[in-house]
Amino acid sequence: MKRSLRKAGFTLLEVLMVVAMLAIVGGAIITSYGGLEDKAAKGTATHTIAAITEAFLVYDSTEGGLPNNLETMAAATPTSPTYVAAELDNRADAVTGEEMAGNLKPDKLPKKFGLHTASADHISALVAAGITKIRYMDAKGNNETTDDLDIKAADGSNATQVGPLSQISIPQHAFEAPRPGDGRNRGRGFYLNLVADPAPTPKLMYWGAAKADGTTAGGYDVIKVGGLNNQILVGMGLGNASNLVGEGVFTNLQHAPYYGNVAKNQYNHYIALIDVASSPAKLVAILDSRGDS
Repeated sequence: MKRSLRKAGFTLLEVLMVVAMLAIVGGAIITSYGGLEDKAAKGTATHTIAAITEAFLVYDSTEGGLPNNLETMAAATPTSPTYVAAELDNRADAVTGEEMAGNLKPDKLPKKFGLHTASADHISALVAAGITKIRYMDAKGNNETTDDLDIKAADGSNATQVGPLSQISIPQHAFEAPRPGDGRNRGRGFYLNLVADPAPTPKLMYWGAAKADGTTAGGYDVIKVGGLNNQILVGMGLGNASNLVGEGVFTNLQHAPYYGNVAKNQYNHYIALIDVASSPAKLVAILDSRGDS
């Protein structure tokens, strides 16, 4: 009887596979210890920004206008908020006491944007582009205390004992409706109805020269991102509540992308810079959550 004996040792293919795996692991270690995480994150952000820009453009061509229900990167006290069962969300027709969101990377976004009252024309431009809802955080959840919110949880129950913003369990959900249950430190968001009567004129996050007053067009930062000197830009984050994510005739985003090169409890959604000096408003650029393009 003849026996086929397998030679001892490794084949060339097996050796090459091991070498490749070691190279991958070794490269990751070198990258980590070499302090290159920032470069890796920026490389990923470049591709993500291009993909989001394309998604906005395709949305505009298929559904017309801009995605709805974007995040203002601000907190406010809702005036007589209403729970909307069909949306598992909270609506307000007006807000007061607007302030920047406390989870923005402190040395970046607060220095690049200015929070100012939007003119009626700016709100009208957003509405003309299809943006009839914009999201704020409940001001009672924009601090380091534990408090009951003015808005309801996603199931209509009271949102009680919501914890400090810096300890939020899922930072990407900060502008979402609160999770049901007592002491659930997650969502604390609601939307402002821009087509309410009377029409609201809330504070928005302005970029470029408008950072100073909400009215001055242009500026170096506008030109830097590809804008024009007659444009007035506001920043709005792309979160899971937007109908660009998982809803509508067109969508290719199952979840809102997030930027990884910020602290785990900081705002990490990508930001759309929208020109409100023209009507309808239009997209000018996409930024990461540090305010870089």
